[in-house]
Amino acid sequence: MGGRVIGLVLVSHSAALAAGLAELVAQMAPEVPVVPAGGDVEGGLGTSADRVADALAAADRGAGVVVLYDLGSARMAAELALEFVEPELGERTRLVDASFVEGAVAAGAAAAGGQSLGEVAAAARQSGAAEPAAGAEPGDAAQLGAGAGPIGAAGPGAGSVGAGSGGPPEQPAAGSDGLVPAADAVTARVVLTDPAGLHARPAAAVVRALAGLDATVTVAAGAVEASAASLSALLRLGASAGTEVRVAGSGPDAALAVPRVVAALSAAGAEDAVPVVAANRSGGVGAAPGRRSGPLRRPGAAGIEPPAEPFAGAAAERGRLAAALRQAGEQLVGGGDITEAHRVLLADPELTGAADELIGTGVPAATAWWRVVRRTAEELAASGDAVIAGRAVDVVDVGQRVLGALLGRPVRPEVPAGAVLLADDLAPSLVPELVEAGVVGFVLRAGGVRGHAAVLARAAGVPMVVAAGDALDAVPDGTPVLVDGGTGEVLVSPDEAASAPVAPARTVPRTARVRRADGGDLRLSANVGSVADARAAVAAGAAGVGLVRTELAFTGRSALPGEDEQVEWLSAVLAACPDGPVVVRTVDLGGDKPVPGLRLDQVRHGFLGERGLRLCLARPALFRTHLRAVLRAAVSRPIELMFPFVTEPAELAAARSALASAAESLRADATPFAEPAGVGIMVEIPTAALRPEPFLPDVDFVSVGSNDLVQYLTAADRTVPEVAGVYRSGERLVPGLVAGLVAAAGPAGVPVAVCGDLAGDPECAALLRTAGVAELSMAAPLLAGVRAALAD
Repeated sequence: MGGRVIGLVLVSHSAALAAGLAELVAQMAPEVPVVPAGGDVEGGLGTSADRVADALAAADRGAGVVVLYDLGSARMAAELALEFVEPELGERTRLVDASFVEGAVAAGAAAAGGQSLGEVAAAARQSGAAEPAAGAEPGDAAQLGAGAGPIGAAGPGAGSVGAGSGGPPEQPAAGSDGLVPAADAVTARVVLTDPAGLHARPAAAVVRALAGLDATVTVAAGAVEASAASLSALLRLGASAGTEVRVAGSGPDAALAVPRVVAALSAAGAEDAVPVVAANRSGGVGAAPGRRSGPLRRPGAAGIEPPAEPFAGAAAERGRLAAALRQAGEQLVGGGDITEAHRVLLADPELTGAADELIGTGVPAATAWWRVVRRTAEELAASGDAVIAGRAVDVVDVGQRVLGALLGRPVRPEVPAGAVLLADDLAPSLVPELVEAGVVGFVLRAGGVRGHAAVLARAAGVPMVVAAGDALDAVPDGTPVLVDGGTGEVLVSPDEAASAPVAPARTVPRTARVRRADGGDLRLSANVGSVADARAAVAAGAAGVGLVRTELAFTGRSALPGEDEQVEWLSAVLAACPDGPVVVRTVDLGGDKPVPGLRLDQVRHGFLGERGLRLCLARPALFRTHLRAVLRAAVSRPIELMFPFVTEPAELAAARSALASAAESLRADATPFAEPAGVGIMVEIPTAALRPEPFLPDVDFVSVGSNDLVQYLTAADRTVPEVAGVYRSGERLVPGLVAGLVAAAGPAGVPVAVCGDLAGDPECAALLRTAGVAELSMAAPLLAGVRAALAD
C-alpha cells in the first residue's frame, strides 16, 4: 500500500468510545490512520470541533479522510471543524451517515484494501447504516458546509402518516396504500393557527427545531409533502391558516423530533395571534435623528447575474460555493427572526444540494447557485398564496448575497430615490451608496443603535429607526411613511402637518475652532482601519487619529499575517493618516471577529471571555510578532500605543513587559524600530472606568471605548435588537463616568480621550466636552456633524 491511504476520524460524545473503536479498527487495518475525536475540550462527555479539526489533520495522508460520528450533534461538530481546516483538506473530507461501529470497521477494511475516497465512504454507508439523504452524494455536506444530512431528508416511506388528531405523537398504522411504516416512525397532526400560514419565520423555526437530532421528518399539507429540513420546501407547501398538516418522522430521534416540529408550528400560531399591524403608528428605537417621509420600499433584487466563466473543476467550484455560503452567513450576524430565516436558507439542503448536483455536471458554482435560486423563487412566486409568494424575495435576497460573495461584488439593494428603505439589517458599506441614490430614511427590523450602519446614517443626516421588528411587514410597498429617527416612531400614511420638512443642520469650516471645557483646543480625530479610512480622515479635516484598528489586518484570515506583512500593512495606513498624533491600538481580537486562523470560539473568546489583551497575553508568540511589527512600522512616523480590554494593573504590567521584550529583540537583531511616544490603555471595562487610579502611574493617556463600556454596564449586547433600548439607556451613564475619570486622571497629568461611537454623536459629544475630555475620535464621516455642533 502506498503512503496516500484514506484516513478515518471517529467522532463520539465519549472519548473512551472513540478510542476503543479506533483500537478495534486499527487491529483489523493497521496500515490505516484512524484517529479518535471523542469528548469535549476537557475530556468530558460531548464533542469538540477543535478536537475534530486536529484529528482531521492527523488522519490526512493526502488522499482524503472519512469521518463517522455517533450522534447528530457530533456531526455538527464535524461540520464546524471543516470550517477550521485548510480548504484543500475540507474538499477531500467526507462525512458519512453510517452505523458508527459497523461503518468504521467496513471503512477501515476498504481503506486498507486501497480503495478510493468515494469507495471507502460507500463501504461505510452500506454497512447496514441509516439511509443516506435523498439525492445526496458522498461528501455533499462536507463540501457545502450545509445540513445535507439525514434530518428531514425524506426517504421512501418517510412520509407515512398515521391517524393522528392533534394529540401526542403516535405510532402509525398501515397507510391507505397498504404499506406499513417503519417501526420507529412517529406521526402527529397540527392545525396552523398563524394568520399568515406556514411562512418564513415558523418554517425557519421548524428547521431549527431539528438541529442535532438524527431523524427524517416531513411535513405534509394535503397531498404535498416537504422535508422539514428545507425551508424552501416548507414554504412551497403554501399551507395557509387553518390547514391541518401532518408531521411524520422516522429514525433514532423521531420521538423527539416530531414533538419539536409540532411545538414550533403551534408556537408560531400563538405568537402571531395578535394582528401584526393594528394601527397606523409603529416604531422601534431611534438610531439616527431626523424626520423624513417618503414611500416605503423594500429592497429589490440587486441585479447581479453570474457571468460566463470557465469551469474550474468540481472540487474547486464546490469549494467556492462553500466559502461563499460561509461568508454570507458571517454577514448575517445578529438580527431577528427574519435574519434567522435567511441564515436557515443558507443551509437549506434543497438549495445547496441542487447547486451541488449542477456543479457535478460541469456548471460553474455561480451559475449553478443562481439557477437554483431563480427556480426556487419562481416556484414560490407562483404560489396561490400571497404570503408564500412574497417569500420569493427572501430567497432572492439570500441568493444575491451568496452570489455577491462568489463573484467578489457587494450586493446593493435597488431602492428608488425619495424612498424610505425597510430591511432586515443593512451592511454599513451600503449606507453611503443608498443615501447617494436618494434614500431619505431607513427602518430596520433588526440593527443596533451603535451599529456601524446607524453611525453612517447619523453622519449622512438621514434618519434611521432600528429594532422595528415586523411592525411594517403588512404595509404595502409605496405606502407613505414618516420616519422619526429621534423618537424611533414610524407613522404610516402621515398627514400633511406631520410630514413638514425640518431645517437642515448648519455647516462650519473644517478649520473652525472647537474648545475644551478648560478653554484649550479640543482635538477632533478619526478612527481608521485601512488606508481608505485614513484618506477619508484627511478629507474630513481630522486633527489626528485616535484609534488605528490593527485587528483589521487579521480578520477573515485563515493564515495569520506574518511580521513583515503586518509592517507593510501598518506602514501604509500610517503613511496615509492626517497630520497630528496617531494612536495605534494593539490587536483586539475576540470570538465576534472572524479570524479562521485562530479558531476563536464565540463563548470562550466572546464578550465575557478571553479576548483583547487577555488573548494576546495567552498567546505570547502572536503578541510578540505583532508588537515587533508595530515598533518597526513606527519608524515611518511617531505613534502612541494603546492596549485594549485591560481589566487589572497586572495585565498592563505584563503588556508593557512584552513591549519591552519585543523592543529588545529588535535591538538584538539590529532591526530598525521606534519606541512609541506614549503608552496608554483603552478604558472599556467598568472596573477600569470606576477605579482608574491603579493604572495611572503606568500610562501616558487613557481613551474610553464607549461601545463596550456601555455594553458591560448594561449587560446588553449592542448588536441584539431586542435590547437596543436598554443599551441606549446605558449611554446616559457615560458622560458622568468620563467626568469621574477626568477628575482622577487630571492630577496625574494623564489626558482622557473618547474613541467610541458616542464621540461621534453631537449631543453626547457636547456632554463629553463638558466632562473635560481632551480628544474625541470618531468615524471620519461624523466629524462634520460634531464640529458643527461644538464649534464656536
